Amino acid sequence: MKTFAVYLGTCSAYDPTGIAGLIRRALEVIPLSRPMTGRIVVKPNLVMAHPKIATESFTRKEVIEGILRTVAEKGAAVECVQLVEKSGLGVTTASMFRWAGYNTLAREYGVRLWAMEENPRVRVVLENGRIHRHVSVARPMAERDFLIFAPKLKTNVLTQGFSGALKLNVGTIDSRERLHHHDRDLPVKIVDLLGAADPDLIVTDGIRFAFGGNQMTQGGTDLGVVIVANDAVAHDMVAARLLNLDPLRIDHIREAVDRGYGPARPEQIRILGDYPVERAQAVTSRLDFGYMPVEKFPCNFRIRSGTPYCTGGCQGIFLDWLHMIRDRKPGVLGRFPRIPVLIGKVTDRVEAKRILLVGDCAAASPDLRAGRIVRIPGCPPTHKRIILSMMLRFFLIAPLVRPSLIWDGFVLYPVKWLKGRLVNLKFRPSRWFPIPDSGE
Repeated sequence: MKTFAVYLGTCSAYDPTGIAGLIRRALEVIPLSRPMTGRIVVKPNLVMAHPKIATESFTRKEVIEGILRTVAEKGAAVECVQLVEKSGLGVTTASMFRWAGYNTLAREYGVRLWAMEENPRVRVVLENGRIHRHVSVARPMAERDFLIFAPKLKTNVLTQGFSGALKLNVGTIDSRERLHHHDRDLPVKIVDLLGAADPDLIVTDGIRFAFGGNQMTQGGTDLGVVIVANDAVAHDMVAARLLNLDPLRIDHIREAVDRGYGPARPEQIRILGDYPVERAQAVTSRLDFGYMPVEKFPCNFRIRSGTPYCTGGCQGIFLDWLHMIRDRKPGVLGRFPRIPVLIGKVTDRVEAKRILLVGDCAAASPDLRAGRIVRIPGCPPTHKRIILSMMLRFFLIAPLVRPSLIWDGFVLYPVKWLKGRLVNLKFRPSRWFPIPDSGE
């Protein structure tokens, strides 16, 4: 029977030597279910990195360097190490690697940076999938012998204010599949993906805790902890406690437990290390995580939320966009027009000169009386589509509208996407890959 262990290590600085030593001490007391050998994949949280507007919400390169040093020391007969990622929709993973400083690590440690959208992918079967019966993942993810997750400890309004190891799995699939059922079914989707990428080791960057706003642009505060664990569910249960959250009231953790992953109760987890849970709780208890019903967000928009309410879909993504504005360009909030914004199907009559409909369900609202109806389609609409629509229809410029990201999103991204399409037409294998078992 697997022993669930989570190590909380004190780490006040982004020092690769200190981080490597902490991981090494953790591995002396945490049992792993398989040897660290062969083809090793490291999956960071790199949804976005940018030197001006996304400085806190990604796994810092010093933590990755600590992991690479640990692999070099503790690994046995290591064949290769690859950092695999698919960054947020509409930005290139290659640019995120560069802005996060990962290119330096690749040169120094001889590891490969694998940007999923421009490299070979394979399709894997999810035997226990409820939404996804199969998904497309990066080839190294399917061929791996050992998988290390390196999440960033942060909040996320799309997942009830918490993002940890389980949520990191969304970055293992391609853009089209990422949007599929990225709605009220997001907790089920997240757990489905454990069938493709269930980590053998988790090392989490909690040295700085990112909180309170958009998952890409939010700020951070010192927390001074690195979390090392041998199970994704156990990791998230303990990490949620650090944030004063009840782990079993977070839907994707509850879903994982109900489907037999990880420990059934937090009491089954051995918490080790020199960092007390209460220390983090004292810090995080004073913080606003930004998780609220979207209609409660203070702004000029008169937001009406209909049915269904999709925390991981239209309501959550629009709330995430609102936080993006507040994070980096709060003055824009005062320029929002005072118009009704409908998210989800609203059955009451709504009358106004202009009405904004966000998502496909809002377009099904039956009794709208307006001189002009503005629609942002999608189920859900992407951040990119919301940003463009708000800029073109209402002249509201989001923080992501800047030359470096326009070049990345509208010039580089299509080129990388086309490269990926061509590569996969040529190299896509005819067989469906089995996924390594859990090693239990």
